[in-house]
Amino acid sequence: YIQVMKSKTRLILWLGLIFLIFLVCAIWFLKGRDPWLLITAEIAIPILFGITVVLINKSFRPVETISRSMSMLREGDFSTTLVNNGNPDADGMVEVYNSMIKRLREERLAVREANQFLDLLIESSPLGIVIVDFDERIVDINPAAYRFMAISPADYKGLGLRDLANPLAKDLTTIEFDEKRIFDLADGQKYRCRKLFFMDHGFRHPFYIIEEFSEEIRHAEKAAYSKLIRMMAHEVNNTVGAVNSILSTVLDDEKSFVSDNQDEVFEMLGVAVQRNYRLNRFMQNFSDVVKLPLPEKEPFDLNRSLNSVIQSFSPILIEKKIRIQIDFNEQLPPLLADQSQMEQVFINLIKNSIEAIGSDGTIGVKTQTDPIMVLISDDGPGLSAQARDLLYTPFFSTKSDGQGVGLTVVREILVNHGFHYHLSNREEGGTEFIITCP
Repeated sequence: YIQVMKSKTRLILWLGLIFLIFLVCAIWFLKGRDPWLLITAEIAIPILFGITVVLINKSFRPVETISRSMSMLREGDFSTTLVNNGNPDADGMVEVYNSMIKRLREERLAVREANQFLDLLIESSPLGIVIVDFDERIVDINPAAYRFMAISPADYKGLGLRDLANPLAKDLTTIEFDEKRIFDLADGQKYRCRKLFFMDHGFRHPFYIIEEFSEEIRHAEKAAYSKLIRMMAHEVNNTVGAVNSILSTVLDDEKSFVSDNQDEVFEMLGVAVQRNYRLNRFMQNFSDVVKLPLPEKEPFDLNRSLNSVIQSFSPILIEKKIRIQIDFNEQLPPLLADQSQMEQVFINLIKNSIEAIGSDGTIGVKTQTDPIMVLISDDGPGLSAQARDLLYTPFFSTKSDGQGVGLTVVREILVNHGFHYHLSNREEGGTEFIITCP
């Protein structure tokens, strides 16, 4: 802006000098001749100079406006706007500049607020965040990472991860981009770490995310393992105790197979076989959870598959006086999924509904389209608050003799298919399990 003012001043001075020369020449040539012509020249030349100055000022106003706005932009001043000065060209530029400044001010404010929120989020996040440069030197770190890596906030900048004594810091350097890895440290701490990057001025800046396996998770794991061990110990001890008792009875009577007690011995051996078979099924249920194969997807008729599963429960439904209400959408397209695995899901859900009702109730089975959905509901007692919180905890069951693997299998199958699911209480009582197949 100052340079423009200097240029305008130089131009006015230069033209003023030219008009002064014209005035001097006019006085010199007209002196002693026609006095009226001399007076006219002495008046006309200054007036022309004044008009020229006014025209120059008007001509420079757009340039001054542009120069002033560029100066404010250079200084980062987005709070000042320009005022119209009556020049159409300059006023048009003023309107464009003011609208641009308003938008820049709003965007700058939005970015500042977003950055402030992001800083607060990172500062209070339970996840450890470590930003490093290309040489794995620490650029920034949040308080959670201070604690995980046992370093002081005062002396972290410029340190390389390999220079830190903490074993977790050295483990981080072995992770590749977008790789997740779990590290078990010697002190019993367990961390899940991931390496990512963000773009800044066209360059990739790497950073690490560190997630601690909290005390609550360890307590939940311990509770799950404790329940599993109690169930297995109970089932195994019952079976082993019964079988040992039967075998001891047979061994104590060497003539048991040729005596009058032969039928009784055969009955005891049958009980032993049944106990072993039950133990085998008990262990097979747990094995199915971890050996579940990936789905082999093929299109099949969902309504027909559901009807087949329902028919398999006919004897127990009749025995318990439980009614089935079917509401199938006949326009349902074929479902692309693993039919045998999906039927296992339906079997578990209907079995849970039967057990929840007990006797004399109703189970609803409904299908919808756009998207394809399966809704299985019952009018049982519904889920308690504790059951809702622990519903998908491994080995949790509301039944005294339940293993807690039914819903675990259901969840694994649906997740492997990429299907969504939701189990909740109904307002009219009972529960409803919804499967959405996008």
